[in-house]
Amino acid sequence: MPIRVLGCWASTGAFFTFLGVSFFFMKDELESFIKVNRLSAKVFATTIEVHTAAKAAAELDGDSESVAKSIVLIGSNKEPVLVILLGKDRIDFQKLKGLLNVKDVRMALEKEVFEITGYEVGGVPPISIYGIKTIIDRAVTKKDEVVCGGGDPQHLMRVKVKEILENVEGISIEDVKK
Repeated sequence: MPIRVLGCWASTGAFFTFLGVSFFFMKDELESFIKVNRLSAKVFATTIEVHTAAKAAAELDGDSESVAKSIVLIGSNKEPVLVILLGKDRIDFQKLKGLLNVKDVRMALEKEVFEITGYEVGGVPPISIYGIKTIIDRAVTKKDEVVCGGGDPQHLMRVKVKEILENVEGISIEDVKK
C-alpha cells in the first residue's frame, strides 16, 4: 500500500496562499511521493511544455510507444475517474460508460482536472492522486515502463508500470481503448 505524502491532495509543504491566490508545487509533491514510497520513478525536465502525449513523444525523439497519459473524466453521476492509457490510444467511451454504469462520460475541463487531481493538464501523473477511481488500460500493463506526466507541463516521469499498479489504491485493469 502506498504511503500518502499528503492528507488529501495538497500538503502544507506544497501549498501556499499569497494575496488570496493559492499556489501548488505539485512536481515537488510527486517527487516526495516517489521518495517516500521508494519508487524507482524519475521526474525529468522537458525542453518544451508537454500538454499532450504527442508532445511528450516528441521529447522522446518520437517514441510514442513509451508514452502513457492520465486523463480525467466525469461520469453523468458526477463522479470523476482517472484513465491511464498509452499515448497513442484513444478512450472508447462506450466501453467506459458500461464499466462505470453511467449514461454518459465527458472529459474534465482544465479547471476540473486541477481541482480533482491538484495537477495541471499536461502534468497529471498516474500516481500520487487520491480519492478518485482509477482505471489503467490493459495495454499499458503489458509495458515494463512508461513515460507520463511529471507533475507539471515542464516535466515528465519515467515509471515502471508495476510501481503504478502497486501504488494506486483500488486501481482496476480494464480494456478501455478503441
